[in-house]
Amino acid sequence: MSQPRASASRFRLAAAALFALATIPPAGAVEPGGVVRLVIAGWVEGRAEAALEIALAPGWKTYWRAPGDAGIPPTITAAAAPGLVGVAPRFPAPRRFDEEGLTAVGYTETVLLPLDVTTTAGTRAVDVKLAVSIGLCHDICVPLDSEVEGRIDAERPVDTVAAGRIAAARARLPQPRVIGTAPEILAMRPAATATGPGLAVDVRWPEGVSDRDVLVEGPSADWALPLPERTGDRPLGETWTFALDGLPKGATAEGAQLLFTLRAGETAVEQRVTVEAGTPGK
Repeated sequence: MSQPRASASRFRLAAAALFALATIPPAGAVEPGGVVRLVIAGWVEGRAEAALEIALAPGWKTYWRAPGDAGIPPTITAAAAPGLVGVAPRFPAPRRFDEEGLTAVGYTETVLLPLDVTTTAGTRAVDVKLAVSIGLCHDICVPLDSEVEGRIDAERPVDTVAAGRIAAARARLPQPRVIGTAPEILAMRPAATATGPGLAVDVRWPEGVSDRDVLVEGPSADWALPLPERTGDRPLGETWTFALDGLPKGATAEGAQLLFTLRAGETAVEQRVTVEAGTPGK
């Protein structure tokens, strides 16, 4: 059973405060822990193909879109441009790691985030300019604010090396759940936790995979749900439980659609589950 935890939102505030203090480096501060690059493949199979690379120095870490008890989530914003409808980053399944006694969620090695670049019909060339803000941590946490830009032009040859790297990164993204195929959530129900009402999910895992994790996100980025913890075994798998904490002011859990990321080794699945009517938590 997991030990009692303070609220996720309280940990987030504490982590943000520590991060802000650490952004003023002392004289002789360490070298930056990473660099952000825009990787452009070109026009591949009728679409603009690119990715954002976060190249980490050895020993440094960065964070997933839901960073856990500690950490700062990345923000990636695209500037308006002719023919550009939007740019959406895609995140591979992250891993948990300890950070000053808290549990953060993110990446400890260089990571490539494929970009879903949407353009207007008939567009053959588009300029992509991204404002990127991420947190990097080693012994201290430092911000990395950067702008990266490039042109994706159908008249230019495809960069086959970049296209191969991006294709490999897309292959590692969490896939939609397939009913009847592990990993998958079989059921979700109300549950009591040490800090109040919560939810429990019954998860079926592939046989023989010991490296497993369950992550949960709310319907919008301002939800800060705690990290699920394994709380029991089931005939076909395990039960993972989390408190209904970290909801935005005025929000209720009832009827909310939660996004779960289930990781079994190198395989990851995303599954959406709706909280049943009558479930407490606000």
